[in-house]
Amino acid sequence: MADSSGIGHVTQSLQDALKAAIFASGPFAGTQVDLRSPKEIGTPAGGAMVLSMWLYRVSRFDELENAPPRINAAGRLVRAPLPLVLHYLVTPLTSDELGRHRLLGAAMQTLHDQARLGEEFLRPGLTGVEDGPVSIHLEQQSFDDTARLWHALNAPYQLSVSYLAQYVALETSRSFAMGAPVLDTTARYAEIEGVA
Repeated sequence: MADSSGIGHVTQSLQDALKAAIFASGPFAGTQVDLRSPKEIGTPAGGAMVLSMWLYRVSRFDELENAPPRINAAGRLVRAPLPLVLHYLVTPLTSDELGRHRLLGAAMQTLHDQARLGEEFLRPGLTGVEDGPVSIHLEQQSFDDTARLWHALNAPYQLSVSYLAQYVALETSRSFAMGAPVLDTTARYAEIEGVA
């Protein structure tokens, strides 16, 4: 489980995976992976290429909403971790339209290959014994959903895709003393003699 820095650790891990796979060499060498929104970055000058990987939404991983509490090493009761899903908008930014297509394809291929982030990219804060792998999925969005996202940015639509990372478990910082154990398990029954 991660502490409150878990969201940032996942973002950095994804950024590292993209840099290592496609931006260290080849036709996209020197391309920046920027964590700002595409609107904040704008169109890079001088034919430069930038890949925006903007975290635009955080939601709860509903399948684990009712996970039971556990007992920590000190014998105290600890709530289940907060399970989160991180939603990223991936947008290639360059003045060359065909370059945009190629850059997006390279980023999507990398994220497909890293469907489960490998340990070589996971930050130390994400490699606990109880953690499962962080899975990366292409998020299917309707055109209306995408248009609403760009409308919220107050920017004209650009070629982009949405990815989600699940799940990130943020551990709780509170624990509770456990109640006394049940010692008497005898059940007592009585016959109902009448109803008034």
